[in-house]
Amino acid sequence: MDLASAQVLRAYFKEYYFRYGERITEPTEIRSREFGYSTFDGQMIRHLSFEDIGALRALLLKEVPAGVYCSNSLYREPAAEMHRKGWIKAELIFDIDADALKLPCRKEHDFWVCKQCGKKEMGLRPETCPSCRGNRIAETKWACRKCLEGAKNETFKLLDILESDFGISGKQIQIYFSGNAGYHVHLAESPLDELDQHGRSEISDYLTARGILPEMFRTTKMSPQDPGWRGRLARKIRDMPENDDQSANPLKANTFEDRVKELAFKLSKSESEKILLGLFSELSVKIDPMVTTDIHRIFRMPETLNNKTGLVKKSTSDLASFDPLNEAVAIPDESSRIKVLISFAPKVELCGSSYGPFVENGESVQTLPPFVAIYLIAKGVASIAPPPEQSITSKN
Repeated sequence: MDLASAQVLRAYFKEYYFRYGERITEPTEIRSREFGYSTFDGQMIRHLSFEDIGALRALLLKEVPAGVYCSNSLYREPAAEMHRKGWIKAELIFDIDADALKLPCRKEHDFWVCKQCGKKEMGLRPETCPSCRGNRIAETKWACRKCLEGAKNETFKLLDILESDFGISGKQIQIYFSGNAGYHVHLAESPLDELDQHGRSEISDYLTARGILPEMFRTTKMSPQDPGWRGRLARKIRDMPENDDQSANPLKANTFEDRVKELAFKLSKSESEKILLGLFSELSVKIDPMVTTDIHRIFRMPETLNNKTGLVKKSTSDLASFDPLNEAVAIPDESSRIKVLISFAPKVELCGSSYGPFVENGESVQTLPPFVAIYLIAKGVASIAPPPEQSITSKN
């Protein structure tokens, strides 16, 4: 990122924290948590601690970080080096990202750039550039409304399993839009706080159906009323659409009883297990296991800005109606404009309006609302347009 663009980005972040810093609330037991922040030149500063939220807000205005992070773990000495911190416990956090869903819409908005010849195209990254046959290809991933809906649906699946299978009360669950392409689900003061990495890995495996053996479910002894995965699978089988020429249902039977018989007895083992694996893939939750199991990670703080988009990591108590492309815009002010030079970008949809796509050959100069310009700069596809050259004329 060039200096002028970095300065504009930093100024936007500073204005947000000046206006809305009070939205950043104090985490429980703040003195036992590790804090950290990243700078706009890529440095990460960790092992910080604060007495209260006022001290953290003061740092935001003084340093204007690119990202602000807080541990989900509680430590006896949070500012010490990792091996000396003295881990006590950690809240359980789940990360759902649209990139992991591999949705078909990626072909419509993700794009790649060949670093050897400069060719740019929409779609998934090829193995080699079709123009120069080079393999130095950079891929840029985008999050459209379909992507964010997909991530929201995965979050609903996660909430269902946490409440029905783990007995987690909705009052203990906090949901946040990540500020980029997905959602973070935090469990506050749950019975699972004291689980070590192995225990958290077991939870991750359960949610993702990792290690489930499909042959265990080739049986007629299952019911939609069963608990856990058996009941969840039975309900899925029961609710599959009737088989006809237009249906994608791989089972020929149309009643639950006949369908489980078909899976157990009529289909070959390989055919049955292929169908069951497909159903488990639909029912499982696409979380990032590394996030769930890492007890020493620091997480972006709620109500702070995501340096990859300029959007807010935003809390929501009503996931169904939450619109991240509207509610997570940091400063929705359209009274001013910023002129940017855009190299290549899919359509951007923010605050109810669409901008672009900007995919013509060469670079495009656009005058945009600040929150749109910041989004494109943060994504690395735009820069502040240089001022026009002034001609010097001599007087005779």
